[in-house]
Amino acid sequence: MNKSRVKSMKKFWLVLALAMFCLGVASLWEYSLNDWSIDKKLFLFQERLKFEEKRIDDQLRKLDEYRGKQKIEWKSSQTVLVGFHGDQLVYWSNERIGNPHLYEILSNGGDLVKINNLYFDVRKHVVGDTSYYALLFIKEDYPYSSNYVKSHFNPSLGENLDDASKVIIRDVWENSGELVYNRDGRALFRIESKVEQGDTMPNYFLLVLYFLFLYLLFYAYEISLDRSKSFREQLFHVVGFLICLWVLRVVMVHCKIPPTLYGLSIFTTSQIGGKFIVSVGDLFVTMFCLAHYFFITFNKLRIKYNEPRLIRYKYIFLVGFVMGVFFYTNLLHFSINALIESTQVSLNIARLINVDFSSIVAFITLIIAGMGFIVLINSSVRYFQNLFTVGQAFVGVTVVILFCAALCYFFDFSLSPLECLFPLSLYLLFILGVYLMKLDTQKSIFMIALVVVCVYIIFLAKSNEIHREQEVRARFATELIREVDPIFERKLVEINTEIKQSPKLDSLVKVGDSDILSEYISNELLDMTGFYYACEAMICDPRDTILLTPGHVKFGCNEYYDRIIDSIGVRVENTSFFNIDNFDGIVSYIGRFSFPTSRGSTCVYIRFNSKNRHEGIGYAQILSREIGVEQEVPYPYSYAKYKNGVLIDSKGDYMYPRSVERFGQIEHARLRNLDEHSHLVIPVEGDGVCIVSLANDVFALYYLNLLYAIFVSAILTSYGMFFRFDGGWGNFRQTSLKMRIKRNIISLMGILFLIMTIMSIFVNAESFGRRHSLKVIELSRYITDELVHNECVDAERCPEILGKLKKLSEMLWVDINIYNWEGKLVSTSRPMIFEKGFDGTLLNPKAYDQIIRKGQMNFVQDEDIMELTYMAVYMPLVLEGGEKYVLSIPYFTRGEDLNKEILLIVIIAVNIAMIVMVLAFILSSVVAERITKPLQVVNEKLRQMRVGGKNEKIVYHQRDEIGMLVKEYNEMVDQLEANVKKLAKSERESAWREMARQIAHEIKNPLTPMKLNLQFMQRTLQNGDIEEVRSRFKDISAVLIEQIDHMASIASAFSDFAKLQVANNEWFDLSELVNGCVKLFHENVAVMESDIDPDVFVYGDREQVNRVVVNLLKNAEQSIPEGREGHVLVRLKTVLGKIILLVKDNGCGIPESIKDRISEPNFTTKSGGTGLGLAMSYKIIESMGGSITFESVENEGTTFYVVLKHTEN
Repeated sequence: MNKSRVKSMKKFWLVLALAMFCLGVASLWEYSLNDWSIDKKLFLFQERLKFEEKRIDDQLRKLDEYRGKQKIEWKSSQTVLVGFHGDQLVYWSNERIGNPHLYEILSNGGDLVKINNLYFDVRKHVVGDTSYYALLFIKEDYPYSSNYVKSHFNPSLGENLDDASKVIIRDVWENSGELVYNRDGRALFRIESKVEQGDTMPNYFLLVLYFLFLYLLFYAYEISLDRSKSFREQLFHVVGFLICLWVLRVVMVHCKIPPTLYGLSIFTTSQIGGKFIVSVGDLFVTMFCLAHYFFITFNKLRIKYNEPRLIRYKYIFLVGFVMGVFFYTNLLHFSINALIESTQVSLNIARLINVDFSSIVAFITLIIAGMGFIVLINSSVRYFQNLFTVGQAFVGVTVVILFCAALCYFFDFSLSPLECLFPLSLYLLFILGVYLMKLDTQKSIFMIALVVVCVYIIFLAKSNEIHREQEVRARFATELIREVDPIFERKLVEINTEIKQSPKLDSLVKVGDSDILSEYISNELLDMTGFYYACEAMICDPRDTILLTPGHVKFGCNEYYDRIIDSIGVRVENTSFFNIDNFDGIVSYIGRFSFPTSRGSTCVYIRFNSKNRHEGIGYAQILSREIGVEQEVPYPYSYAKYKNGVLIDSKGDYMYPRSVERFGQIEHARLRNLDEHSHLVIPVEGDGVCIVSLANDVFALYYLNLLYAIFVSAILTSYGMFFRFDGGWGNFRQTSLKMRIKRNIISLMGILFLIMTIMSIFVNAESFGRRHSLKVIELSRYITDELVHNECVDAERCPEILGKLKKLSEMLWVDINIYNWEGKLVSTSRPMIFEKGFDGTLLNPKAYDQIIRKGQMNFVQDEDIMELTYMAVYMPLVLEGGEKYVLSIPYFTRGEDLNKEILLIVIIAVNIAMIVMVLAFILSSVVAERITKPLQVVNEKLRQMRVGGKNEKIVYHQRDEIGMLVKEYNEMVDQLEANVKKLAKSERESAWREMARQIAHEIKNPLTPMKLNLQFMQRTLQNGDIEEVRSRFKDISAVLIEQIDHMASIASAFSDFAKLQVANNEWFDLSELVNGCVKLFHENVAVMESDIDPDVFVYGDREQVNRVVVNLLKNAEQSIPEGREGHVLVRLKTVLGKIILLVKDNGCGIPESIKDRISEPNFTTKSGGTGLGLAMSYKIIESMGGSITFESVENEGTTFYVVLKHTEN
C-alpha cells in the first residue's frame, strides 16, 4: 500500500470520526435539554429566580444613595420599581403596572402579585418614609391569545418559549404543580409546565453541529471515492452511501429526529403531506442531499470505458441514466406542485409580501433541485461521449424520452407527455456542447442550461400559484357566502353553557322584559371581549305576536323565529344556536332556549349580529380574538356582496359600484377582468351576488423571480458553496484571475447595493417618522382645541366626557387617553383596554418627566403594547378653568404605514439590486475577459513555447502593467532563441559523443572474445600440430561468425533507430498485419488468443507498425517464465473514433521500480538486448499521433494498449 493511499485512509477515518463526534455531541446535548426531570428543571428555575432576586435586592440597597434627590434612575427591562410616600404613588418606572388599587395590591398582596395580567415577584425596601417595591416580572398571562396577544415568560427565568400559555402559575394552596420558593425561603407559587417537544425555540448552535455532521459525512464519502482502487470498489461506496442516506432520511422523517431540526417552522407549519417528503424542511434536506450526492459521485467516478461488459451493455447504461433523469424530473415537478398546492408558501419572492422563511427556503430548495438536475444530465452526457457517437447519443436519448412520454400518457406521473420535452431539450443542449464544442464554450452551455432550468421552475411555479390562487379565492368566496364565524362559534359553545346554568337569567325571563334581559346577557353574563357582536334577546310567550313592516304582516313570535331557523338556519354543533344564512352582509346567530314560567313554557330567542369587525386599529386589534386570518388568506382580496342588485357590504382597496350591473349578466360563476382587477363573480341563491377581486399586479413581478433564481444559482456555482462546473473546492481556492475579478465585481456591487438599501430604508424611516410626528402633533392640537372648552374631562366627575371622546375617536380614527397632573388615567375613548388589564393606567414615565416636570409642550416617542408598535404623542391639556391634564394619542397607523412604506422601498431596492446584480454578473464576465485577454495571449504563447521551435512575439501597444509583461516576454523570446542555438550545438555534440560511446560499448563486447580466440589460435599455430590447428580453426570460425552477426544486428538496430524520422506513410490494413504477426508467434506460445475486427485501416508506415507489433509480441513471449503455460491475448477494436490494440500476457510482469524507464533508449532487462525495441515502438506510435500505455502486476502479467486515431473513410 503506497503512502498516498495510507494518507487518504487516515484522512477518511479522521473526517468520519469528526462527523460522528459532531453527531454525538449534538445528540447528547439535545437529550440533556429534552430529558430533564421535573426536579432538575425546578432547581434551575429556583437558582435563576434567586439570582435575579439578589440582583434586585442589591439595586434596592443602592436607593439609599438617592435619598433627598429628585430623580431616581432604575434601569432594568424585566423589573418595575414603584415608590409610595404613605399611600401616595410618587414614582414608577413603567406604566404597565398602573392600577387604581395598586397600593392595596402591593401592601396586602404578599410576595407574588398579579397586576394587569402580569405576575410579579415583589421585593420591598424602605428609604426614609418612602416604601419602594421592586416587581420582578414572572409571566404575562392573558385570558386568550390572538394575532397581537400572546403570553410571555420572563426569558431570564424560564424556557425559551414563543407562547408561554403552557406554563401555568398557581396559588400556593392548590394541589397541582411544583412549589417555588424565593431566596428568603417563603413559598411564592406553584408552577406547572405542559411544554412539549416543539414548543421551545430551537437551539441554533445544535443546528450548526448537525449541519457539520452532514457536511463531514459527504466529505468522507468524497474521500472514499478518491481512495478507491477500482471502479468496482467505487460502485460499492456509491451504492452503500445512497442506502445510508436513504436510511438516515427514513429515520429522520418517521421519528422526527433530531427534535431541534423538526422544531423549526419549515418542518412543522409548512406541511406537504407526502410519505417521505412531508414538509418544506424535509424537501430541502432531501434535495440538498440528492444534489450534493450527484455532484460528488459524478465528479469522482472513474469509469473504464474499454471494459468489454460496459461496451457490450452500453445501451442499457444509456437507458438507465435517461430513466433516472426522467424520475428526477418527476420529483422536481412534484416538489413544485406540492409546495404550492399543499402549503401557504409564496414563491413570488420578488413581491416580498407574504414571503416568510419557509418561502425563501422553498425557493432555494427548488434552485438546488434544478442544479442537481443539470449535474445529472451534464454528467450522463459526458459519460455518453466515451461510449457513443453524437448520432447514437442523440437517437438513444430521444427514443428513451419518447418512451417516458408514453409512460406519462398511460400512467399517473407528475409530468405530462408534453413536459417530457424539457429534459429532452436539455439533453440535446448538452450533447451539442459536450460533443461539438470546446471546454470554454461548454461553460457557456452550462450557463444557458442554468437559465433554461430557472425559467422552467419559475414558469411552472407561476402557473401552479395562479391555479392555487383561484382555488383559495373560490374557498374564500364560499366562506363569504356562508357568512359564518368559526372563532365565534367556538365561543357560542361556552355561551350556550353559561345561559343554561345562569339562575339569574331564569328570573329575568319570568320578569318578561326583553331589554333588561339583553342588557344583562351583554354586560354581566357574558365576556364578549374581542367579539364584535350586538346581542338582542326576545322573550316569546305562546300568545305574543310580531308586526312586520312594511306590509304590517302579523306573525306569532315563536312562529316568526322558528320559521327563520327552520328555513335558513344551520345548527352550530353542541349548542342551541343556529347560523342564519341570509346573505345580507351580517353574520347572524339565533339561539332558542325554553324556560318554564307561570304562563307555560316560554321561549327566549337570543340573537347575535356582527358589527364592524375591528372598530378601528390599535387597541381594537389587541382586543380582537382573530387568529391567523392573514395566513389563511394569503392574497389581498377585496370583496363585495350585492342583494337584489344593490351593494350591501364591501371591504378592501377596490371601489365597488353601488349597482351590480357594471359586472354584466351573471348567470353562473365566472372570472371577469375590470379596472386592472380580476373579479370572481358568483351568483347566490335569492338574488344575491358575491364578488371577490384581486389586483392584476399581484403576479406582475413574478417573472422577475427569474433574476433571483439566476442569482442564487450563480452563487452556488461561482462561489463553490455546493456545486462547481470546473472542479471541487480545491479549484475554488486556487481559482483563476478572471474568476476572482468577476467575484470581486459582483461582491462589491452587492455590498454597495446592500449599503444603499439600508441607508435608503434608514433615511426614509427617519423622514417618515418626522412627517408622522408633525401630523400626529397637529392632530393632538386639534383634539386639544376640541377639549379645552369643556369644564371637566375627568370621567369620574363628568361621565359624559366618555361619549365625546368616543365620537372624536371614531371621527379621527385614533384612540384618546387623558391623564391628570399626577400621571393617573382619568378618561379614555377605549375603557376596555384598561379594564381588561391590557395596559396600565399610569402615564409613561418619560412623558411624565418631559411634560410635567420639564414643561415641554409636546413629547413623541415609540412605544409598544403586546405585539403592536406605535407612535405615542403627549401634550399638556389646560382647560379654560385652569385644570391641567396630559393628553395622550397612541398613533397606531404610523407603524402600519411605516411598514408598508419600508416594504415598498425594500421591494423596489431589492428588485433593482437583482437586476443590477445579474447585469453585473454578465458585465463582470465582459470586463474580466477584456482585462485577462492579453494575459491569456501571454499564457497561450508561453504554453506553445518550444525549445528549438518558432516562438512568436506578442504585439501589444498599451503602456500598462500588461505591456511591461509583454515586453519582458518578447525579450525572453529573443534570449531563448539565442540560448536554443547554443543548446542545440551542445546537444548535437553530446548526442554524437553518447552515440559513439554506446556504439563503442556494444562493439567492444564481441571484440573481446574474438581477440581471445585469435590469440589462442596463434599459440596453437606455434605448436605446429596441423590437426589441432584445423580443429581450432573450425571452432574459432564459428565463434567469429556469431560475434560478427551480433555486431551487424547492433549496427542495424542503431541504423533503424536513426532512420525513424523518415517514414513511408500509406493506408494499409492493420487487421491483416496483426493477424500475420500473430501467426508468426502462434507456435511459440502455448495459448495464443486473438479478437481482431476486420478491415481496420490506418495511415502510417506499414514496416514500422509491423516492427511495433512484433516487438510487443516478442516481449510478451519472452516475459513468460519457465514452467508456466504461456497465454497471450491480442485484441484489435475500434471504439468512438479510436483504434485500440491490446496485447496481454501472463508473464512475470514489470517491477514497480522500472516502470518509468522502459521507454528510454538503451534501457533493457535482457542480457542480450539493446534497449531500443520499446523505445522505437513508443517513437513510431507517437509519430502517428497515437499513444502506448500499459498495466502490469508483478508475477501476474502485463497488458499493453496501443491507441491510434481511426478514420471511417
